[in-house]
Amino acid sequence: MAEGKLPHLPHVRNVRSAQNMHDPNHQAIFEVYFTLPSRVKEKLTEPDDEAILTEQVVSVSGLDAVQKTAQAGTQKFFGVDASYSNPSLDQTYCEFTIVFNLNLRNVTDNWVFKIFKNWSQICYDVATGQRTLMSEYMSELLRISEANRDGSVWRTITFHRGFPVEVSGLDALEYTNNEARKLTVKFRADWWDEVIA
Repeated sequence: MAEGKLPHLPHVRNVRSAQNMHDPNHQAIFEVYFTLPSRVKEKLTEPDDEAILTEQVVSVSGLDAVQKTAQAGTQKFFGVDASYSNPSLDQTYCEFTIVFNLNLRNVTDNWVFKIFKNWSQICYDVATGQRTLMSEYMSELLRISEANRDGSVWRTITFHRGFPVEVSGLDALEYTNNEARKLTVKFRADWWDEVIA
């Protein structure tokens, strides 16, 4: 390569990913699978609500916590910085958010909201002050699978012992707002398995 010259001409023939037909990685191809605690399952309106909850998922965010790295630390020597990786993380849990569509089944059954309302009340019932044990409110797992265009899964994240820490989306009413409502649920899990194909 001559000094001061770019090594590649700007043409698609010089891009290996294009020439080798590498598909782009799309964020819109994913599914979320739930395993609800038995106390939540007892209150389901329909027996297959746990399975069809997958269909109501609109988006997932906060997954960068799975790639969390230690922050950098610094020591000073003669007025200059020497950087290093800290030996521990500021936090090791993952908080992630799932947004759901809300639909009224059989005229008035807001079943998705009821699932997460019941689950939150099992964690801590703000109306009565009742508390339960971890074994009653933790889910066995919550799995997120990401795939390519033909459905082949390239990454799966399985969160173990997760629970909701915030349920929102029904805060306001407005006559001029015609948009369909969505429910936002923030979850926390202390550990997970990630499998990358």
